[in-house]
Parts: sequence; C-alpha cells; structure tokens
Amino acid sequence: GWTISATLRLPAGASRNNEYAAMLLLHEKEHERLDVGDNDTELAHRLPIEARIASLAIDWRGREKSMGAHQPVPDERHDFSTKLQEQMYLDVKGALKFLADYPGVDRLRIGVLASQFSAEPAVRGIRETESIPTRALVLLGGEGLSDESKDYLASIDTPLYVGASILDKAIFLDMAKVYANARNPDSHMFAPQSAGRGFNLVRRGAQPQVELQNLIDWLGVQVRDLGRIRAVSFDTSDGWTIHGNLRYPDDLGKTEEQVPAVIQVSGARSNRYSMYRFEEEFSRRGFAVLSIELRGRGQSMQGELFDSEEVFEVRENLLGSPFELDTEGAIDFLAALDGIDENSIAIVGEARGTRSALLAAEGDERVKAMILISAYEADDRMEQAAKSLQIPMLLIDTETNWAREGTEAVHGWAKNSQLMIYPRLGHSHHIRYFHPQMVGFMGDFLARELAAP
Repeated sequence: GWTISATLRLPAGASRNNEYAAMLLLHEKEHERLDVGDNDTELAHRLPIEARIASLAIDWRGREKSMGAHQPVPDERHDFSTKLQEQMYLDVKGALKFLADYPGVDRLRIGVLASQFSAEPAVRGIRETESIPTRALVLLGGEGLSDESKDYLASIDTPLYVGASILDKAIFLDMAKVYANARNPDSHMFAPQSAGRGFNLVRRGAQPQVELQNLIDWLGVQVRDLGRIRAVSFDTSDGWTIHGNLRYPDDLGKTEEQVPAVIQVSGARSNRYSMYRFEEEFSRRGFAVLSIELRGRGQSMQGELFDSEEVFEVRENLLGSPFELDTEGAIDFLAALDGIDENSIAIVGEARGTRSALLAAEGDERVKAMILISAYEADDRMEQAAKSLQIPMLLIDTETNWAREGTEAVHGWAKNSQLMIYPRLGHSHHIRYFHPQMVGFMGDFLARELAAP
C-alpha cells in the first residue's frame, strides 16, 4: 500500500513504438533519489543521453514523497526500521513492474543499479520478480548482503558490475567474492584505492569520470545492445512455415547502416531458445540474430497441420529430413530485411543443425562464416558440402563427447577451419555450461570474420 515517488528520464525521441532499454536506480540509506541525478553529470541524466537507456530513480519508502496509504510521513525517516527494511524489496518489485509496463520500455532489457544498503532489497526484489528478467545488475558496494542473496547471485547468468574501495576491507572482500562467483563472463569489478562507498565510488578517487564512463559504456553493451526481439516466420521452398526469434539493433533499417547477421540453427530435438546465450553475445557485438526452429520442432510446421503424419515423419526421420531448406529460407528471409548486409551472413549450427548449416551454405556466396558445434554423424553429403566451401569455419566439441569424431571429420574436410576441443564433457549448446568461455570465443570469431561494427 505504499506510494513510491520517482523520476523517470527517457531518451530523446522516445515514443510508444520506439522500444528502449531502462535502468532502475536505487539510492543508499542516507540519501534519496537526487543522489543519482541532481545535476547533468550524474548517472540518471547521462544514461538517456549517452547510452539511450531510460533511467528510473526512486525514493525508498519513507523518503521524500514516498509514503504509505493514508499515512503521510510527517518527518523524513533518517533510518529504516527492521520491519521497513524487510519490506523494501517490494519497492523494487513495484518499480520493475512499472518499467516493464511503461509504454515504449522493452521489458526484456531492464537492468538494476543498487548503492550500498540497497543491494539486499535489490537482489531480493529481482529474485522474486522472475517474470521480468534483469539483464544486468550493478552493485556499488553491498552492505548487508545476505548469504541467501550471495548464493542467488552465484547461481544466475546475469552479468554483474561490482565496485568497492580497496580501503573498505569488509565490503571489498564481499564484493570480490560476488565477482569471483559470477557465472557470466561479462561480469566486471573495479576497486579504487579511495572514494568511499556507494555512488562516491564513481565520483571521487583518481579518475572518477573514467569510472562513471566505464559503467555507462558497460550498461550500453549489456542492456541496450541486447537489441529488440520479435517472433518471425517464413516459408520454405517446399511449403513448410519456419518460426524463430529475430533480435536486432534498435535502429535497424532506420539509417543507411548495414549490419551483419547470424542465423542460429538448433538441433533437431531443440527449439529457438536453446542457443539464447550465443544470441545475446552476438547481439551485443552489433549483429542481427535469427534463431530458428527446424521443421517439426516448436511452432515450425507444414501449414497448420502440427500433428500431421508429415510432421511426425520429420520428428522420427532426423537423418532424412531436408532441414537445409529451413536454413536456406532463413538466409533469404534475412537478406530481404532492410538494414541487413545480405553479403555478410554467418550460420551457427549445433548437433543436427550442423548438417543443415553446411548444406544450406553450399554455393551461397552470401554466407561468409560458420560455426559448427558437435557435428555428429557426418556423412558423404556433409563431406561434399564442407569440401566445397572456402569460408572460415570454427568447429567446437569436447574430449569425451561421442560426437567428437564427426566434428573432427568436418574439420578435416573443410579448407579453412579452426578446431577447438574443450576438455572433459559437453555436447552441442550444453558445452557452454562446462566451458562458459566458449561464448566469448565464438563472438570474437564472428566479429573478426564479419568485421562487425
């Protein structure tokens, strides 16, 4: 029943139809929302201008105009009671819902920044708002962060940006552990030798504006550059309707710039979401990314006959089905979109999708690079395609994977390929769980071969 007061700042030209990323900014105990935006040098002002990210700075309950239902707060609370502290995560939940529902905000590109005391309610609020994914979390210190919250941060794949002064030993050790346990390889930690706590970490010290600019740039990559996403479909040459997700830069087709594109082809037993981590990595590097479901999987069907005999046959006949036609259709679909560089397309295939990728690229000069993960059951047709292609290829597998023999075979056939065999176990897109560094390695490869901006 509390009414939370806040300031929302939007990028120039923001409208209901122009989806943009957003950041929730949470102040520390001793201050209020102006702590992050009382002048044009502060984060709340700079995010919309420099990174085109909306900023929502709230006052915690009991601060300024944030008050309970029918209970105006006569005097500003200079501290928070134990009861209020236990309820403050509800302010975070309410703010996240407000942002997600606000016209023009992309609910899939919302991040959270918490200063000092705000860390605990921020993490709990995020944990209890699973319907709104948090794309990045910034902790400028983490006073009072519970073990439960630390365990949660170590379990999620969200990129973390943490800061603590080297002189603030207790909080520095806490933040160092949070950073060390972060699963996402894009996580970052900075530790100035002075600068105090909270927002002072990016205000004071030897190079305060450098730290603030680094933070703004990082949020641009991790939140904004995830790109907008929409469901798409297209028809193949033999009458199947293939469904997928297209993730693309905000200004795609609105300027003269042409961007490279990546097609992700999942295995015949997976769907368009199985390679989402790669999709996000490529998007952050400036690519448009189309992740498709092969015929007979997910929503991809022949006409409206999802349970037809034809669909059943495709599901059962993984070797004989012409999946390459699905990938060929994806190439044509992407090449026809405004803003896509039709002569700078890459294909990433995993498991059965590797065969589809190879055969579709054969003879198509629009395809300039390829990544194949766990290319099992490599046959004569795959050999023919691999030997015909001159494009750079990256092949990935693991030492103990039963598919490794096929992956090595394709590497031997290809004229211009690199082979990466990771130690121990893992198959297809699951390899990243055991070797998360492969995500960045794949991004580096495509950025180099397609010359992404």
